[in-house]
Amino acid sequence: MTPRRIAHVVHGFPPEVIGGTELYASRLVAAQVERGHQVSVFAGSLEWRPQVEVDRSLENGITLWRVHRDDLYFDRWDKGFHPGVSARFREFLIETRPELVHVHHWIRLSTDLVAIADELGIPAVVTLHDLFPSCPRVFRLKGEHGDQACEVPLGRADCVPCVPRWRFDRDDAVAANLQSYRADMRSELLRARARIAPSATHGEFLKRMLEVDAPLAVVPHGRIAPPLPAAPQSHDGVIRVAYFSHLQPLKGAHVLLEAVARSAHRERIEVHLHGAAVDAPYKERLERLASGLRVLFHGAYERAALDSRPIDLAVLPTLCRESWSFILDEAFDLGCPILAARTGALEERANGRVRLFERNDAGDLAAQLDALIADPELRATMRRAAAPRLSEFAEHVAAIESIYAQALAAPATTVQPAPNADRLADAFRRREHYFRELVAIEKWEDVVNELRARIDELERHIRDSAGR
Repeated sequence: MTPRRIAHVVHGFPPEVIGGTELYASRLVAAQVERGHQVSVFAGSLEWRPQVEVDRSLENGITLWRVHRDDLYFDRWDKGFHPGVSARFREFLIETRPELVHVHHWIRLSTDLVAIADELGIPAVVTLHDLFPSCPRVFRLKGEHGDQACEVPLGRADCVPCVPRWRFDRDDAVAANLQSYRADMRSELLRARARIAPSATHGEFLKRMLEVDAPLAVVPHGRIAPPLPAAPQSHDGVIRVAYFSHLQPLKGAHVLLEAVARSAHRERIEVHLHGAAVDAPYKERLERLASGLRVLFHGAYERAALDSRPIDLAVLPTLCRESWSFILDEAFDLGCPILAARTGALEERANGRVRLFERNDAGDLAAQLDALIADPELRATMRRAAAPRLSEFAEHVAAIESIYAQALAAPATTVQPAPNADRLADAFRRREHYFRELVAIEKWEDVVNELRARIDELERHIRDSAGR
């Protein structure tokens, strides 16, 4: 039987935070409301508060609790557990009384969400959207430049010098924190009644990195946005190449520009970068790479910006091991040939429309570009290839609810004990003590207070201007 009262847990929720996981979760929540379910959401926030606070609202039939943390840098791996958030989550479950909990993420929240639901006798399922459960650096990229793929199971000695740490952290403390992180994530996955992954590649990789031997349901995300119209081709001899994602190192726009610079046909290539830069240094790096090339920066990616614009080739140069890739969905819609990095779900989902190049290899991408530009028939053959069928979101929702029904019928697991709340709370208190000492020594509080004073001054100015 399908539960009628469903609680979703996600690290951010629109409109405050908009990303792939957040958009997916909001789409799933809306669809379940339309299907007559009572849906509640427990969401994290990027907004810091002096003490843990929850903003409650009722939006479009959804009961939303948005929790604000009181500690700094709470997006880090070593800030995973938060006793205050755990307590608020327990209150949320007791008050909303869901029949089932669907956990999408732990970051900005706490690392004992499934455990709390299980203690209250509420079945939980988990969707594994990214690599966070298996890597304190989230994306499993290591090295001096953060661009080398890592396939070392979580908690090994190799992790100790790699993970982010504070100045006061010693190797033995980092190693102990890593073991706690690993134990908590394994506990969450093993205590869940079901584990869902959008692709087999992603799910099996996570199981291997966490050394978890448990059943896994593969449920492709399906279409979360209306299809884009097919893009027209160019007829003036120029090959227009589209990139559409955030401009950040992990997404590899620099690899694309480096490849174009090496191409024997660089004079014929016009690159269209659709995406906002995450920071000024990276934008400056891209601008330097674009010097002498035909590159257009279009700013923040808007799907409508692709309408009716000629696109001869889409390039997905991501460095990340993608779990699904909504960008690939949109590239398929455009109907053009696609060059994609050989990584994660991109390799699993590739078909005749896609040619793969080695991840983070500008030379290989340049060779692939040259092969396509030199052979119009190859481009035409790729364009004619059928895109893989993308299930409608209603089909996806039905598949998810089928898993819910199985989870309700499944017996509770006793494989992993609940994390020791006292141990975790003590570790949290000690860590915050050391962190506050570091803040005081570095006089970061002075900087924070100065910024707050400026914000207060600006707010007063805005109020005064509005009153005139």
